Amino acid sequence: MKAMHQIISVLISILLFIAPVFGKDLLQTVEPEIVGLSSQRLKHIDRLMTNFVDEKKIGGSIVLIARKGKLAYFRVFGRADIDTPMQKNTIFRIASMTKPITCVAVMQLYEQGRILLSDPVAKYIPEFARPKVLMMLPEGAGPPYKLIPAKREITIRHLLTNTSGISYRFLATWLPDPRHKQLARFYEDAGIFDGVSEIEGTIGEMARKLGRLPLYDHPGEVFEYGLSTDVLGRVVEIVSGMTLDDYFHQYIFEPLKMNDTYFYLPEDKRSRLSALWITDWKGHLQKMTDDPKIDGTFVHSPSYPYKGPQTFYSGGAGLVSTAYDYFRFCQMLLNNGEFDGVRLLSPKTVELMTATNHINELEATFIHSKGWKFGLGFAIEMDRGQDVDSGSVGAYEWAGIYSTRFSIDPREEKITIMLTQTHPFNYHIDVWDRLTTLSSSAVIDSFAAKDIPNP
Repeated sequence: MKAMHQIISVLISILLFIAPVFGKDLLQTVEPEIVGLSSQRLKHIDRLMTNFVDEKKIGGSIVLIARKGKLAYFRVFGRADIDTPMQKNTIFRIASMTKPITCVAVMQLYEQGRILLSDPVAKYIPEFARPKVLMMLPEGAGPPYKLIPAKREITIRHLLTNTSGISYRFLATWLPDPRHKQLARFYEDAGIFDGVSEIEGTIGEMARKLGRLPLYDHPGEVFEYGLSTDVLGRVVEIVSGMTLDDYFHQYIFEPLKMNDTYFYLPEDKRSRLSALWITDWKGHLQKMTDDPKIDGTFVHSPSYPYKGPQTFYSGGAGLVSTAYDYFRFCQMLLNNGEFDGVRLLSPKTVELMTATNHINELEATFIHSKGWKFGLGFAIEMDRGQDVDSGSVGAYEWAGIYSTRFSIDPREEKITIMLTQTHPFNYHIDVWDRLTTLSSSAVIDSFAAKDIPNP
């Protein structure tokens, strides 16, 4: 028995020794030329990101570029906190980069025959039955608005494509539309938040309240970014019989070994969470304090991943993660639903989500120019001849409100991820547009170029 204890002790010591080494090795990069990227060209990214840090436009950042399943560029810049340098395992509030993960969960249930895209949302959340649409009336004509019956019910597809008519409260600050301002009042009165603050209650309670409120427009007739994915998160809970947190961990995070992705951080990982910074893009950079912030109609709190009741699982904005974890999620999609011998989705479902325009003649121009369409959870580049270019027709991507962003380019088998923690969101667009240009121009054996016939 004593000998057995000694053997076990030795094995534990070996495991404790190799675990950190193995973890470190996972983050190592290959020579970029091995996967058809130019080391020299990738150095332009060093200059770009270093300049943004030195000019105090951002506190810090991580940039990860992978090709053919290998990490080719994985660099850190600046600070994660005032006295903490950025690390490769720094944890970020990825906010709306949560949405693609929720959409994968929905499509897993779809593959099991438990959900149809044509299902009315009211089948799962009765409060969404017989929706009404907000119509503003001319000033001085009496009441400022009236509610009219929606032309059709909201479906699961509408939620997946942001065409449900459900909005966001913060859009009243971003967009000068009287409907957004009126909806923000409805949302505020009902206690509807955008998912990045210390919210009491559950997503189920919020979804029921949201179902009783009017829509921005008729389902299927406008691309309206909003809380649709939060409602999808509740649908996942109802169909699976699990909390969204438990479902994600069992069917997405554990299979993909996304070991640092959570709704709420364990205490032992709290120190790895990046600070959140406010920037004016002119050299004034300030760390946010933990207390809740109200920017116009946008309510958020830097402490939401580790303080508060921690019962609200926002499928649209609630997760924190690392660059490496999110790379594993992206690589699964790029591999048509499989990674490291584990399959989460079928190739046909990934095609339906990432290579099919589901909004027809509408444009997904919320954070893009014209030429971008929308699949099931992702904006898809359909025309490179526009202002925003991710490198290839068919590239798909999304972002988070604290200036996190990713792009997947199937034609070049390439993933680009940029994580910062900077507010306001709109300032990061300049960084991202330059970064995707440098990521694309680093490709030196373009698969897409091989499709072009010689003259």
